[in-house]
Amino acid sequence: MAIGACAAEDEGVAARDDLEAPERLLWLAYAGGAWVDLRPGGAADDPAGAAGWGADRVIRAEVIRELLLGAGPGEPGAAPAVRLRGARITGRLDLMGATVSCPLVCEYCFFEEELRFVEASTRTVRIVHSRLPGLNGTRMRLDGILNLWACEISGVLRLDQARIAGQLCVREATISRPGGVPARQAGGPAGQAGGPAGQAGGPAEPAVLSADGMAVEGGVDAAGLTVRGPASARVATITGSLDLSRARFTSPGQRALVLSNAVIGGKLDCGGLAVEGELRMHNARFAATMILAAARLENPGGVALSAGGLSIDGGIFLTEHFTAAGEIRMVGARLGANLTLAGASLRNPGGLALDLNRARIGSVDGTGVTAAGQLSFAGTRIAGNLDLDGARLEAAGDRPALAADGASIDGSVTLTRVRARGEISLRAVRVGQRVRLQGAQLDNPGAVACRLSRAQVAADVFAGGLTAAGELRLAGAAVGGDVLLERARLRNPSGIALNAITLRAVVLSLELAEPAQGLVDLRHASIAILRDDPAVWPDQLSLEGLSYQALEPRLPARHRLRWLARDPRGHQPQPYEQLAAHYNASGQPAQAVSVLYARERSQRRALAPLARAWSRLQDLAVGYGYQPWRALVWLAVLLGAGSAVFALAPPPPLQAGVAPHFNAFVYTLDLLLPVVDLGQKHAFNPAGPEQWLSYVLIASGWILVTTIAAGAARVLSRR
Repeated sequence: MAIGACAAEDEGVAARDDLEAPERLLWLAYAGGAWVDLRPGGAADDPAGAAGWGADRVIRAEVIRELLLGAGPGEPGAAPAVRLRGARITGRLDLMGATVSCPLVCEYCFFEEELRFVEASTRTVRIVHSRLPGLNGTRMRLDGILNLWACEISGVLRLDQARIAGQLCVREATISRPGGVPARQAGGPAGQAGGPAGQAGGPAEPAVLSADGMAVEGGVDAAGLTVRGPASARVATITGSLDLSRARFTSPGQRALVLSNAVIGGKLDCGGLAVEGELRMHNARFAATMILAAARLENPGGVALSAGGLSIDGGIFLTEHFTAAGEIRMVGARLGANLTLAGASLRNPGGLALDLNRARIGSVDGTGVTAAGQLSFAGTRIAGNLDLDGARLEAAGDRPALAADGASIDGSVTLTRVRARGEISLRAVRVGQRVRLQGAQLDNPGAVACRLSRAQVAADVFAGGLTAAGELRLAGAAVGGDVLLERARLRNPSGIALNAITLRAVVLSLELAEPAQGLVDLRHASIAILRDDPAVWPDQLSLEGLSYQALEPRLPARHRLRWLARDPRGHQPQPYEQLAAHYNASGQPAQAVSVLYARERSQRRALAPLARAWSRLQDLAVGYGYQPWRALVWLAVLLGAGSAVFALAPPPPLQAGVAPHFNAFVYTLDLLLPVVDLGQKHAFNPAGPEQWLSYVLIASGWILVTTIAAGAARVLSRR
C-alpha cells in the first residue's frame, strides 16, 4: 500500500508519495544510516528463493538511486547511508556517471537487473551474500571498499579501468553466465567485456570477470572465488596483495585467468587455487612472492601457466602437492628469490612440462618433483642452486627429460637419486660449485643418458653409485676438481659408455661397480690423477692423447700394458709414450723401458711385410735399442762359433810368407766388425763351408751395427 505525502510529513520527512511500506522504511532509515532488515524475524535466508518473497520485501532500484544521490533528508550528527538486508530490488540500479557521497550496503539481497556504476564516483559499496545478474563498474571511482563477499553473480562483473582507493573483496563469490546460455549470447559482443579473454584455440569468449586496467590502492581478497568462464585483469595495478587462495577458475580450453602486465605490490597467494584452462600472466610484476601451494592447474595438451617475462622480487612456491596438467611456461621470467617445486607433479607428456628458458632465478628447489614431460632450463641464470634431489623425470621421443644447455648456475647442481627416462642434458652449462649425481638412475638405452659436454664445473662432479643406461658424455668438459665415478654402473653395450674426450679434471676416478659395458673413451683428456681398478677395466678403452701425472693404484708395467691393449682401433703410440713418461717421472725407468719396448712390438703388427721383418730383426738383435745386451750376446755367440770353426779349419793365406800369423779369434772378430781392419780378414782366403761362414759373419756384423745404430738413434730421439 502506498504511503502518502501526509504520512511522510508527519514523520518530518519529505518523502515521495508513491513509496511502498518497505521503501518508506528505507527512506526513513537513510538519514541516520540505520539498517532496514526485511527478513522475517531477521533470520538469514537464501536470496535464491527471492521469487517467493512477498511485496513486503520488494524495493525499487530507483528509490535506492534517489537516496544515494541525496534525495533523502539529512540528520544532524549522523552519516546517511543505504543499509539493507533481505530485499528484492526490482529494476536497474543505474548510477552511471553519478557522484555518490554515502555508502551502499546490501546483505542477503536479490537484484533483478545488472547494477551499473559506469564512470560513477562512489563511497563504499558493500553487497554481500546476495544475488545479482551482473555489475558494470567500468571506469568507476570508489573511495572505500568494494565488497562482493559471497555474492552469486549470474552474468559479468566488469571493473575495467576502475579506480578503488581502499580494498576489493570478492571472497567466496561465484561468477558465471546464466545456466545454459552460450557465452556470446549471455555477455553480448566481446567488446562489451573489455575485450576477449582469449583462448588456447578457436573463437575467443568474452570474460565473465573483466578488470583490465583496474587500479586498487590496497589489497584484493578473492579467496574462495569461483569463476565459470574467462577472467581477465590485464594491466591491473594492486598496491597491496592479491589473495586467490582456494579460488576456482573454470574455462576449459580457454584462457581461464589473465593477469598479463599486472602489477601487484604485495604477494600473490594462490594456495589451493584450481584452474581449468590457461593461467596467463605475461610480463606481470609482483613485489613479493607468488604462492601456488596445493594449487591445481589443468589445461591438458596446452599451456597450464604462461608467465613469459614474469618479474617477481620474491619467489614462487609450487609446493604441497601442486599439480599441473599442461605446460608451465616461464620463458625469460625474473625471480629475485627461489622457485620451489618440492613434491610438485607436472604432466605434459610428449611436450614441455616446465619451460624456464632464459629465466633469471635465485635458486631452484625441485626435490621430489615428478615430471612427465621435459624440464627446460636452457640459457637460464640461477644465482644459487639447482636441486632436483629425488626427482622423477620422464620425456617422450627424442626430447630430453632435463635440458639445461647453456645454463649458468652459481651454486651446485644436485641430481642425486634422480630417476630419469630420457636424456639429462647439461651441455655447455656453467656451474659455480659441484654437480652431484650420486645414486641417480638414468635410462636412455642406445642414446645419451647424461650430457655434460663442454660443461664448466668449478668444483667437482660426484657420481658415486650412478647407474646410466646409455652414454655418459663428458666430452670437452672442464672440471676444476674431481670427477668421481666410484661404484657407478655404465651400460651402453652397442656404443660409448663413457665419452670423456678432451675432459679436463684434477682427479678422474673410474673405480666402477662393474666393467663398463661399452667403450670408455678418454682420448685427449687431461687428468692430474687417474684412478681405476684393474678388476673392472672395460673391454674397450681408448687412451690416445690422454695425459696424466699420476696413476692409482701403482701397478707394474706388465699390468698397465694390458690396460693399453684394450683400444678397439688397435695400436696407438701416444698412450705408450705417456705411460713411459709416467714411469720415468715416478722414478721407475726400468718400467718405462718395458713400456717403450712393448710399444715397438705392438707397432710391428701394423707394418708392411718387409718393414715387419726388419722390425723383427731389430727386436732379436738389440730389442729396438732398449735391450743392448742382446747385441753383446749375439756378438759373443758369433765370435765363439767362428773362432771354433776357424781354429779347427784355418783358411790358407792369400800370399804365403807375407800373411801375418793366423789367429782364429781375431780373424772372426775382423769379419764381424765392418769398416774396421784388424789385418786378418784380407790376409786369408777361406774355401768351402768356411768361406760361406765368413760371408755369414760379415753380414751379421753389418746387421748388428745397423740395428745397434737404429736402436741407439731411437732411444736418443726419445730422450
